[in-house]
Amino acid sequence: MNNYIIKKRFDNPLVSGLVSFVFIFAFASITWPIWSIIAKSFFMMIAGEGLKNIDAHLVDHYLKDAVEGTFFWMSITAWVWLTLVFGNYGKYSKSKKQPNVGIRYSFIAFLAGILGFVVLTGLIGIWWKPFSWSILLTPKTAEEVELAIKGWGCSNFYVLPVLICQIPITGLFHKYPFAGRINEQGVGLGSMILGTSIALLVWFAVFVPSFFELSFNGEVITGKPLGAWTSVVAWCQCFILWFLIPAEGGELFPMKLFSRRQPFMGLAGVVIAVVGSHLTLRGLRIALDSLANSLNMPVDLVIASYVLSIIVTMLVWHHHFYDFPSEERVPNVVSRTAIRISVWLILGSVLGVIWLKTYTYLPFGGNNFGLGYPMLGVLAGQFVFLMPALFMNTFFDKWPVCYTEIAESKDEIVGK
Repeated sequence: MNNYIIKKRFDNPLVSGLVSFVFIFAFASITWPIWSIIAKSFFMMIAGEGLKNIDAHLVDHYLKDAVEGTFFWMSITAWVWLTLVFGNYGKYSKSKKQPNVGIRYSFIAFLAGILGFVVLTGLIGIWWKPFSWSILLTPKTAEEVELAIKGWGCSNFYVLPVLICQIPITGLFHKYPFAGRINEQGVGLGSMILGTSIALLVWFAVFVPSFFELSFNGEVITGKPLGAWTSVVAWCQCFILWFLIPAEGGELFPMKLFSRRQPFMGLAGVVIAVVGSHLTLRGLRIALDSLANSLNMPVDLVIASYVLSIIVTMLVWHHHFYDFPSEERVPNVVSRTAIRISVWLILGSVLGVIWLKTYTYLPFGGNNFGLGYPMLGVLAGQFVFLMPALFMNTFFDKWPVCYTEIAESKDEIVGK
């Protein structure tokens, strides 16, 4: 078997990043309609008979949430598990040449997402009717469709506990207490079990009550966390922004100012993210109120979308613009991180406003051009752009902006 090395097509990181951005935008615009049409056809095939005599608006809502579920589970959640938790284990086991590696590993991710969905809903659905497969996949009455909509919505947003609970184990705690104490496979497995346990706890404590109102003897026994679902989503985006800073170009700052040892550094990162998210949410409610009014949208929904745009900018800048500027260009760590943060905030804010004003015109945002395929809207639509960017960087080694060629020495081999 030939061994390969990754080569850049463009030496300038800004040129390379810009080309990647254009490619990802075009890819998302083309592939989302295809994904959405295929997923919709799948659900119509297995649930079509039961949906025939149900209000069309209700059916459209059901199909939108079901299609969203395929994307959330098979793409976002699966990427976190394979890349951040298991470190892309086995990625090069069959080949080292792109795009072969990326295509194969993408299908592995899709299968991992399906498996995660089957296990979670399969276990919980035994006792919780909205998560049972008969309701989620084959509803037969209007009442069952409404239950399925709730079930899909709640199970889909398991992705947020995955993001806010499992990523910090890697980004803030560096897989403590497993890393350096057991073998590589054990580190991934231990981190997966710990992260999933925390994610499930947060999902049941915060997200399930956001979708379902439980009562006993006529008395409501659950409350809406933070007062409204949009507030929960907005807070989560602010929290994600803060805990990503140390790992995505912040060079472990600001948590490194408090400790350089685990788990204290990770704990400092969590505290900073919790405090920062609350302050950010309150500040943006004031700063974005007029924008929300002009768009006729709840201010917390606008905040969630706006902050998500900054997060997308941060991640794309980290993965495809090589965290410009590099240490060689700006040796001083304070100046270097300050420049990166300025880029995230300024460019991300501009793109955030542009997205809010234009997403209804985009094929992966809110415009299906009369083709009838489900759209994911102002929030999830941004993930349709982000996930190809993350897959391209991690599964495809930045192909096609980078490429692989036969290595001249063993030290150059991809994956070493």
